[in-house]
Amino acid sequence: MNWTSLRERFPAVRELAYLDTASYGPTPLAALERMHACLDEVAYGTGDWRAFEEDGEVARRNFARILGCASESIALLPASSVAAAQVARGLELEAGASVVVGDGEFRSNLYPWLGLRERGVDVRLVPFENGRIPAARLLEACDASTALVAVSHVQSANGYRVDLAALTAGLSGTQTRLFLDATQSAGALRIPLAGVDYLAAAAYKWLLGPRGCAFLYVAPERIRELAPLAPGWKTPRDPYAGYYGPPLDVPDDASRFDVSLAWPLWGGMAAATGLVAELGVDAIEARDTALADRFVAGLEPLGLAPLFEPAECSPIIGLEVPDADALRVELQRQGVRAAVRDRYLRVCFHFFNDSSDVDRALSALGEHARADERAS
Repeated sequence: MNWTSLRERFPAVRELAYLDTASYGPTPLAALERMHACLDEVAYGTGDWRAFEEDGEVARRNFARILGCASESIALLPASSVAAAQVARGLELEAGASVVVGDGEFRSNLYPWLGLRERGVDVRLVPFENGRIPAARLLEACDASTALVAVSHVQSANGYRVDLAALTAGLSGTQTRLFLDATQSAGALRIPLAGVDYLAAAAYKWLLGPRGCAFLYVAPERIRELAPLAPGWKTPRDPYAGYYGPPLDVPDDASRFDVSLAWPLWGGMAAATGLVAELGVDAIEARDTALADRFVAGLEPLGLAPLFEPAECSPIIGLEVPDADALRVELQRQGVRAAVRDRYLRVCFHFFNDSSDVDRALSALGEHARADERAS
């Protein structure tokens, strides 16, 4: 893979060491050009709206290829919170059922479940432990009433990766469904789907698409369990056969959950997912992991250490440092784009990064550490 040539397709890295994909992935030129073309076609009245709709279908097929599933299991939605709400409300849980979720989850994977309390659903919040939400703790909170466990594959605040194999093994043979928020892993890591009933991913991070696009995977045997959350003209089996009046002929695949597409965004999404699918998630994961490992190896001489064991790590590295906000500003001054979430300084590595970005970040951290030593 010619990663150097590929890097040229990302304007964000021309001047910056862009290490903030967990906030938003930088737009590749192909996606930017497709969105501009769509906007121009709309502005000048030359566009074909059915061609714009086809961009969504291309994105659906690309994401299915990235996940390794059939495109019939993928729905097109505007946000991961909408995907979670589709499952939370579509299951039509009755009073007395329970749902298990970590109390420190990103709110898009927390509030849709908390909202079920108004229906009498017992939403059990499992405490995080030093930034972790162990699979064992989620399983301990389950009992015969538990309809669903919701968890992020990778935590956005610090990069902790849940033990998905342990979680799916623990739920095997039960009636408890598993909802996986893959916003911080889809496009960067391989995600085994065995035992996963639902998977949501906002697409503007590691999938490099524009904000306003998201995907929902539903296991084939679970699709008919869910009622569409927001039926509209896209809901019928053939939405283009007619636009007025009944009947509502709901399809048996995940397209039943689709909503109307924001055309320019899904044009960009088709191009971005096409790039990720072309590269292949195996190659991307190897690249991202190698860059993250290089960064971690350079932390020890600076008196810093990763938060988690290697099996718990991801391309997102969270660091506990004094005054993380001040350090983020200092890194920005030196051309390193990072973020602060919760109490962690957060840096991320995706395939468009290279060793110079890693070394630039380590150099900036080292300079900051030496300045602190001189001040003390």
